[in-house]
Amino acid sequence: MIKCEIDGKEFNNGGVFAKYLKKNYALTYRQYYHKYIVKSNEIPKCKCGCGEELNWTNVGYRNYKPSHHIRVKNPWGHNPTAILKSAETRRKQYASGQRKTWCDGLKKEDNISLQSAAKKLSERFTPEIKKEYSDRMSKMRNDGTILTLYREKSSQWKGGISSIQQIARNDKRLYDEWKYPILIRDGFKCKECPNTKNLHIHHNKESFSEIIKKVMTIEDYDNIEDFEVKKIITTKVIDYHIKNEVSGITLCKECHNKLHPSLNF
Repeated sequence: MIKCEIDGKEFNNGGVFAKYLKKNYALTYRQYYHKYIVKSNEIPKCKCGCGEELNWTNVGYRNYKPSHHIRVKNPWGHNPTAILKSAETRRKQYASGQRKTWCDGLKKEDNISLQSAAKKLSERFTPEIKKEYSDRMSKMRNDGTILTLYREKSSQWKGGISSIQQIARNDKRLYDEWKYPILIRDGFKCKECPNTKNLHIHHNKESFSEIIKKVMTIEDYDNIEDFEVKKIITTKVIDYHIKNEVSGITLCKECHNKLHPSLNF
């Protein structure tokens, strides 16, 4: 039952009520909705936090823009099997070319739609939204809603061409058990200047390359292009850092570059 807020009459059918408003009060239902129900001309925003105005339906506004509810609540979140199966299907479709993103192969310099999309995204991606987005992504990765893909399953995989230094420097265990304690010791501050941003850990006694040479065997050198061998060497390098408490100091990116100009950190 629909009750008219103007004169109190009741209607069983929304279509009949809309015709009544138009005939007797020269109002569309949207005008009536804003004036007598929400009592505001402001168009509500999508509840996913994107900042976009909601689309009008015949009976009011939905809570989300089309498909934006997925940003807040994964409709498959209760079904881990469905999540994994869907992700695997999409990977196969992208790999075969059956599925493509709408902007595949386009550059914003040449495409007006991409320019517009990039501008809108940049304008609404405030620091608050960035933090909210980051927290949501972290939560979904931790609970398994979004899977972290490695090696061949990752779209960025290039056949294991990263150097041993690159693999080791990016390893979480090296950070947790060697870099982080040094950062705490140095007060998260560069030892050469007052900078507290873009901090690196510099090997001030044994260089990274010297450590790699120490832990490598003849067999390792023979199979150095094999990614699995690189991972084994990386583990040895990290173990060496931790077991021998390799000396290091905190430097900012600029000060570190002065010591290793050829590496271009």
